[in-house]
Amino acid sequence: MNLKNLLSVAAIALILTASCKKSEVADVVEEKTEAASASPLATFQSAAAYYQMYVYRYDDVTAVWTKRIASHFSTVAPDSTALGFTNAGVADSGVNLFGMVTLYTDALGSNNIKEAKINVPRLIQFYPSASGSKTGTVKIIEQDVVLTVKAGGSFKIGLSGEGTYDENTKVIDLTVNFNETAIGGNAKVVRKYKLSVNALTL
Repeated sequence: MNLKNLLSVAAIALILTASCKKSEVADVVEEKTEAASASPLATFQSAAAYYQMYVYRYDDVTAVWTKRIASHFSTVAPDSTALGFTNAGVADSGVNLFGMVTLYTDALGSNNIKEAKINVPRLIQFYPSASGSKTGTVKIIEQDVVLTVKAGGSFKIGLSGEGTYDENTKVIDLTVNFNETAIGGNAKVVRKYKLSVNALTL
């Protein structure tokens, strides 16, 4: 192959490489991070004192939904698009988030929400399937939740997960991942929940 042919091949390779890079850049630019919407909060939250949704957990052992898990006091931080769960009405207390006070009674040494002091100001965010849509997905803001032990000290349970919501039925279906390694458990324990504005028959 003579010098002229070598230069031609090199030029073509350079053009192809540049085209690929432009395409890759375009793909990266097109990937946009969706913004969470505050609009669904009008459906799933209320300004009423001690407001709480109806929360149920699917029990894999019995293959049935639990009774309502009480003490899920939901709150919204100012200027926030996230739904949180805190006991704003009682100082130095908490909530039974996803039934954690019950699930971890042995590690806590108590099943008292005031002693466990679980408070998560920002937990669930809403992402409509389209602009103005009444349905979409929800995501748990990944974080470690602090639980206070009755005898002193504390431990953390990691939370992550996602699901769907429907403002027409007023129901959130949620899959929650629990990282229980801090208490000798698994790094990913999956549990399913339903959060509803109204009582459900399951």
